[in-house]
Amino acid sequence: MKYNQYAYVKTDYQTEVKELQQIKFLPANYEKLSFAELLAELTANAVAVVDPNDASARKAKLAEFAVSETQTLKQFLEGNPVKILSHQFYNVALQLLGYHVGYDYQLADPLKFMKKQVVPYIADIKDKHALIRAFYRLLNTRAKNGQLLIDVMAGEGYFYNRKNQFTKNKFLFFNGKSMPVFDTSKIIREVVYVESDLDTDGDGKSDLLQTTIFRPVESENMPVPALYTASPYFGGIIDNEKRNHNVDENLSDATEWENPQYQAATIVKAQKPNNDTVSYKPVEQAVGKSSYGLNEYMLARGFASVFAGAIGTRGSDGLRITGAPEETESAKEIIEWLHGDRIAYTDRSRQHETKATWCNKKIGMTGRSYLGTLQIAIATTGVAGLKTVISEAAISSWYDYYREHGLVIAPEECQGEDLDMLAETCQSNLWDAGDYLKIKPKFDAMQKILLDKADRKTGQYSDFWEKRNYRHHTNNIKCSWISVHGLNDWNVKPKNVYKIWQKVKNLPVEHHLFLHQGPHYNMNNLVSIDFTDLMNLWLVHELLGLENNAYQQWPTVLVQDNLKADNWHEEEDWSNDSEKETVYFPADDNELSKDTSSEKKVSFTDVGGTEFKKAKISENDWQYQFICGNKKWAQASLRFTTDEFIHPVTIVGRPEIRMRVASSLNRGQISVALVEISDRKRLTATPRILMPGGQELGFHFQLDSLQEFMPDKLTHAKLITKSHMNLQNYADMKKPSSIKVGEFYDLQFKLQPTYYTMPVGSKLCLIIYSTDQGMTKRPLENTTYTIDLSETAIKFSIK
Repeated sequence: MKYNQYAYVKTDYQTEVKELQQIKFLPANYEKLSFAELLAELTANAVAVVDPNDASARKAKLAEFAVSETQTLKQFLEGNPVKILSHQFYNVALQLLGYHVGYDYQLADPLKFMKKQVVPYIADIKDKHALIRAFYRLLNTRAKNGQLLIDVMAGEGYFYNRKNQFTKNKFLFFNGKSMPVFDTSKIIREVVYVESDLDTDGDGKSDLLQTTIFRPVESENMPVPALYTASPYFGGIIDNEKRNHNVDENLSDATEWENPQYQAATIVKAQKPNNDTVSYKPVEQAVGKSSYGLNEYMLARGFASVFAGAIGTRGSDGLRITGAPEETESAKEIIEWLHGDRIAYTDRSRQHETKATWCNKKIGMTGRSYLGTLQIAIATTGVAGLKTVISEAAISSWYDYYREHGLVIAPEECQGEDLDMLAETCQSNLWDAGDYLKIKPKFDAMQKILLDKADRKTGQYSDFWEKRNYRHHTNNIKCSWISVHGLNDWNVKPKNVYKIWQKVKNLPVEHHLFLHQGPHYNMNNLVSIDFTDLMNLWLVHELLGLENNAYQQWPTVLVQDNLKADNWHEEEDWSNDSEKETVYFPADDNELSKDTSSEKKVSFTDVGGTEFKKAKISENDWQYQFICGNKKWAQASLRFTTDEFIHPVTIVGRPEIRMRVASSLNRGQISVALVEISDRKRLTATPRILMPGGQELGFHFQLDSLQEFMPDKLTHAKLITKSHMNLQNYADMKKPSSIKVGEFYDLQFKLQPTYYTMPVGSKLCLIIYSTDQGMTKRPLENTTYTIDLSETAIKFSIK
């Protein structure tokens, strides 16, 4: 598998020389050294475990490397060469990169392996100029463990062994990225209490928000940027999975909907920070641990890591109000403190103010899922100091997380969860008995409000959900933007990133989008892309102001291929607009055709969750059997399949279906899925760990693991995308209407967005069904649905 490298910044020779000298790799007297002496010096420097002042030990190490099948590097140098052939140099280079002779590559032809792996190389190393260039590129090449060689060297002590040669309290850059020269053995770990403008627990006092900081000791003498992760999980989570809501119930008449309203919490203005007051040192030491790998990686490179759960979490006052404006406000207030615009205290007594004097007032945000969601929420406030977000697997509208087209729809593997249950999961201040006594009655009251207003009976959109739609406020965004999302994420479904992307791409801010093949997952350490290096480049530009070509370095949109994980598609956009549109019609004999549709009316009977409960299988097992056409499950659906594709076709954006349907009841739910049918080995659902703990994030610091989606066992089918709709929203997605038994209604709705390549020999299958055991309610009564095929079609964009 090739190691794509998008973060390498092309530089001129003079810059390369300057940077190599800045990191103490190229000796100041390099021009006076012979070719052989320079080759020996640079190779020994790359062996980071060697004491840079021990000449004999450095020389002895050269015997461990081979330049050919018959000669070691030490023997080669004894001949005082004036040049080195490419295959000789790259035999040594591959060994430095962690590859093993005889297992990974052969000494007789290292370039064959390099070409296959797309490892960069210089063809002709005939003089010292070329040698320096070759080493510069080598240090900026991804090693076998996925990290740049310079980062591998750092993890082995390169910068630590030379710490007295570098200026203290100063960032060190190489190829536009920050180097791990900060002392990770002396990280400052402290807790402060930010005062909110909110009183969500109604005690008449403004809520205090516990905030945990991990920062380099060097920040005592120099300002550093902050990476803030707004994590409601940071204080711990309450396991309430067994108390999720029952979904085995009949659908309700949605016209019972009453448009529940959002109700704001009490505002109690916090004190303003006083610029003349002394800043006291925090008195509490952090006991929690940083929970995000990218933060740890950047902490070793001089970026402080800040975590806060905000209202309702352990150490903080208040109540969790999932997705509400109060949640956004409280999370935003941490940035206001970091920027110098809000007061914080050393402890809960509110006696001594503490200031973020160590922060350069430039803040970036990181995190996945709920953590990424709060990035979107905060960015839409336009808060001062927030310079960039790196939002992964994030919710942009809470309705699109827990509802869809007028139906209650669960996130994958979370059947029965809702806003109230997530609030309970994150209400970790209940763990402290003193807070429990104070908070529990108010928490119980808020739980009832959340459950009632979320309206699990009808599933309709309302003012309550409207206030939880961040996309309405995108015009306030002032920071640069990076979104990361899995194309197979059925927890935070892809519509969340697709819809916010359609807004952000038109704003006057720098923006990028990454779409990987995972489910609800992050992509920091995938083999196929140097994401961490890209984020290093990005954050250095955004938070330290270094001109390093970050804005032009990689395409606006990068999409991981679903057939070959190391193939990333470079796109200008992700939408339906620029692609070719195609339409398929369900035809006779269960065919899906580009010709006109059938005139038939066909029916299927949905049995809700009855058979599923009897089967006692998991929701994931049900889905796989269902899309494969297992007779037991397929009978409660209609399936239409194309002929085999004779050339690859990529489906892009949001497919849209129209259909005419009638129900045997005065209510109903329709589900639609697009599935690829073919017997082949597909990529693993989640990345396979290839090197557990194989990546050092700093010297004697945290570890991460190299991983990637890999070809797996043979499977028969793969879900591409799906969607669900309430029949009672046929006229208006935001308002239900009555329907009559047996009467036909025209539906038109969009499926979840995708970017999916149909391989040669595969078939596309359209499935029309009702109950989705893993996502929809599972009715206890049978319902017969009749589809008028003459008024049914699905269209989508292809490339």
